[in-house]
Amino acid sequence: MTDAPSKTPATRRVPAQARARKTRELILEAAIQLLEKRGLRGFSTNRLAEASGFSVGTIYQYFGNKQDVLDALARHERDRRLARSTKTLTARAKESGAAGLSLRERARIVVQNELRAFDGRQRARKILFDLQWRSKQHRDMDRPLKIFADMLVAGQVADGEQADVHLGAIDAFVLTQAVAGVVRAALERDEHMLLLPEFEDSLVELIVNFLESRRRKA
Repeated sequence: MTDAPSKTPATRRVPAQARARKTRELILEAAIQLLEKRGLRGFSTNRLAEASGFSVGTIYQYFGNKQDVLDALARHERDRRLARSTKTLTARAKESGAAGLSLRERARIVVQNELRAFDGRQRARKILFDLQWRSKQHRDMDRPLKIFADMLVAGQVADGEQADVHLGAIDAFVLTQAVAGVVRAALERDEHMLLLPEFEDSLVELIVNFLESRRRKA
């Protein structure tokens, strides 16, 4: 008598094909709209199915449960920020020609990308950050800022026609945490603060002045 095949947990569908990727993106877009509108208490897979136009069964083909959807949404928005920042920096660098982007211009692009994340849906952003903080995954949401800091450490950030900007590892850590900390504090106090031009200007000045002070010491 042969042994019965062992049962293994069902593997969630991997979005390998264009149609599957599109479906997953539509579900995540509906998820962030639902989170923004109803908050965490009003978020459920049944409501997500209704909002997205897909069946509950389809939702579960892509995500294991409600928490799985929320974790995927946080990663999705993080990746969108990173891709958008890279695309904008590349396009603006080409437009600037031989002169190149100034340090201030680069800093503003990074700051704008950070502040305009989640397409302005700050309630959903705050909820997702709180969830990531509790699960000790909040540092992953700072990855776009960290990548910029890593580029500064590697000397890969030019300042127009001036010499490239270099930072030490400790300075890069301090700068990253300073910017991320201010954004987190604004989310806690009043998420609408992130949309104010004065807030953007202050963050740009924080980055530029810090880097200029390190350049003078070099």
